[in-house]
Amino acid sequence: MKKITFLLLLASCVLLASVSYQFKGSKLFILGFDDYDEVEIEMEGKKSVLSTSELVIPWRKNYSTTLVLTPIKDKVRGEKIHLYIDASKDRPPSVRLKVPSYVPLGKLVLDLSVEDDWDEPQMLRFSVYLDGVRIDPPGNNRLVLDTFFMHSGERRLRIVCRDSGSNIVDQTYRFVVVPLPPASPQLKQGRILSNRVHRIYTVQDGTIQTYETRSSELKERFAFVCDLDAAGNESFPALHVGETNFTEFQSPIVMNLNSSFSLSSEHSIFGKVVVPADQTVVLNPGSTLRLNAGCELLVRGTLVLQSGSKLIGPGSLSVVDSGRLIVMGATIETNVSIDGATTVWLSDVDLSRTNLRISRSLLFGLKNVRADRLNLENTRKIWIDSSNFKVLEISNCHDMMILNSKMSQLKVSQNSRVRMSSCSIASTGTAISVSDLSILEIIDSWVSGKTGVSVDNFSIFRVRSSQINADVALSASGYSVIDSFASVFAGTRALSLRDTRFTFSKTQILGGTTKLGIVEFVER
Repeated sequence: MKKITFLLLLASCVLLASVSYQFKGSKLFILGFDDYDEVEIEMEGKKSVLSTSELVIPWRKNYSTTLVLTPIKDKVRGEKIHLYIDASKDRPPSVRLKVPSYVPLGKLVLDLSVEDDWDEPQMLRFSVYLDGVRIDPPGNNRLVLDTFFMHSGERRLRIVCRDSGSNIVDQTYRFVVVPLPPASPQLKQGRILSNRVHRIYTVQDGTIQTYETRSSELKERFAFVCDLDAAGNESFPALHVGETNFTEFQSPIVMNLNSSFSLSSEHSIFGKVVVPADQTVVLNPGSTLRLNAGCELLVRGTLVLQSGSKLIGPGSLSVVDSGRLIVMGATIETNVSIDGATTVWLSDVDLSRTNLRISRSLLFGLKNVRADRLNLENTRKIWIDSSNFKVLEISNCHDMMILNSKMSQLKVSQNSRVRMSSCSIASTGTAISVSDLSILEIIDSWVSGKTGVSVDNFSIFRVRSSQINADVALSASGYSVIDSFASVFAGTRALSLRDTRFTFSKTQILGGTTKLGIVEFVER
């Protein structure tokens, strides 16, 4: 009997030690009764029974008293607990904000968690400073920062929160803005020679598949491998091609390719020759594949043109369905049509003697490519690096990055989204046009022309650390949005705006400004 009494006494002591309380927004929260069903609360001679999931009581500041608490489990009442409630204190608010150490360019949405013992969160007053400059306070427990308008490097975010009792919490966070992507990873014998996080792109069952890994091993037959920096910026990809066992094709006349072949010396296509979906054809260095007039090479599998090989002739190459085209340092002088390809990779290629038409593809990479005119339509993911075009047209392409490239004209339309860094565009007409719900961001770039940039029809143009020199540097209309940071617009008419919102910071406008319709100027 004494043992049972001792155990009950011990249980009561443990419960008493675990019972506590706290205030949030003028409400008393009683804690420590999770193992019980209900609690009877006696206060000033009045009793009430509450479920343990509802132990919340409205309270007023400076009202201190003792509560008598009786826990109940399975309708059995436990020992009473006397809990003194001290409401005389007013503590500073608790502010919790998770800020990444490194951030890329773009909208940064930070979830703010705020608690105060006597004030509801909406009653608290905030002052927010970025590098000492006051900015908009949070709304709906979220703080939104646009790093596109921030200098690269370390930034300081200070948040001051004051409650109704004049208690203050003052916190400073530091983060680094990283505007440019990292270098591409190096591959050797199917291994990734990089210590960063890698993002792998493949195509399976007609859809783009991605995953991130730190492993240096690659199991995929074909993959685009990007490196990610600490801010999450993605590099230009490296191409991974796994090994395949090939049969050497001997006949100089190609009329059938129903298995994986490697081609050496010179071969000619007659009629319509198909590379099946599960097969690969490789043109070895020094080999030539001639497409005769009226003949077609239809690729549903994979065609690889290695450095020093040639694909020539008046016939046509068509890459369709699940087809892949991989060209590395080869010569292409023929008609090329890409319609439905899953993977296209072109590096160290001059396409100026190629009639190239691209209407549908999934993954598309170009490095050190030269072309008079390149039209990219209905392509999901595109990377371009160190290339040169007279005219580059982009239509209905949803995710595109252009690096270190030159062109005479860039056209972005039909809901396309493009980011361009370290590029130059020089034109005798309109250098850049953005239209039809498209988004173009240019960073560290230079633009010149009769009209530098034309933006129309609900499109967005964001320019950072760039210079635009033209008779009309920027022409915008059709309820478009222009954002500019640390840039220069120079011209006889620097800005010609109609029904446009123009937001700028640290931007020089050298020349006249024309405003028609609804124009909103916002200086940050």
